[in-house]
Amino acid sequence: MIIRKAGKIVDGLYALADIDLPAWLVAAETPSLFDAGITFMGPSYLREIRRYLGDESRLRWVFITHAHFDHSGTAPYLKRRIPGLKVAASGLAADIFKKPTAVNLIRSLSRDYEEQHKALFGDENVSFDALEVDRVLADGETVDLGGGWTFRVIATPGHTRDGVSFYFPGIKALICGEAAGVPDRNFKIHPEFLASYRDYVASLEKLTALDVEIIMLSHHYVLTGQDARGYLKKSLESTFAFAERIRGYLASSGGSQESVVKRIFKEDHQDTGAIQQAERPYLINLAAKVKAVAENR
Repeated sequence: MIIRKAGKIVDGLYALADIDLPAWLVAAETPSLFDAGITFMGPSYLREIRRYLGDESRLRWVFITHAHFDHSGTAPYLKRRIPGLKVAASGLAADIFKKPTAVNLIRSLSRDYEEQHKALFGDENVSFDALEVDRVLADGETVDLGGGWTFRVIATPGHTRDGVSFYFPGIKALICGEAAGVPDRNFKIHPEFLASYRDYVASLEKLTALDVEIIMLSHHYVLTGQDARGYLKKSLESTFAFAERIRGYLASSGGSQESVVKRIFKEDHQDTGAIQQAERPYLINLAAKVKAVAENR
């Protein structure tokens, strides 16, 4: 099944507020949130947390897949609003959040969305500030949230250097950020190897070995059953095909990365209208993907 709306996935597991920018709530003995969307979503997440937990102060942890603005944006707001709330992420992500340049970029990209969605937060301070990571997650460690909710941390670099995924063996569920790509409105899978094509492929191959019945994608969709079981292999095939397409365009353009970015942007973003991502972050990401293939990294 392909689920296109927020809400209950299974007992104790919920997609919050907006399926395009979901945060995943696990109502375990230690209630925890997985990923934290863009800044403007903070009040919406808070209301949903209150709805499912009864009291938002019960939330104890936010686990972050990677340090991009659309996965960590509301974490400072939630920490300000929920005393004692802690954040967990990879060591590389913890280092990124300490860098003024990274914080400024997150703020800048977030502001584009804040200006468009002012009605969702009004006069509340949803701004992103330096984010302290309270727990550094290690590849392969198991985290027990109580009540049968345990998950394994899996290092999945490639989309970013700091990426991790979370696998819940009890329900065969995977939260993977963009490590497995992002489907568009037509469910064409767009690979997201911004940091390293080779690492992205290796990470995706690692994920394909998992027994999955639920995949919580970074944006737009939750997959269950057969759709979940077949997705990771399809994503890997899409990754190989996209890299070949970039190589072909580079060859025909004399190696001009800028020309390739413009061509793919027109074909995939402008002409189809199927990609549900704003132009600015899309172009930043696309340029990184073309560079990754051009430099064979």
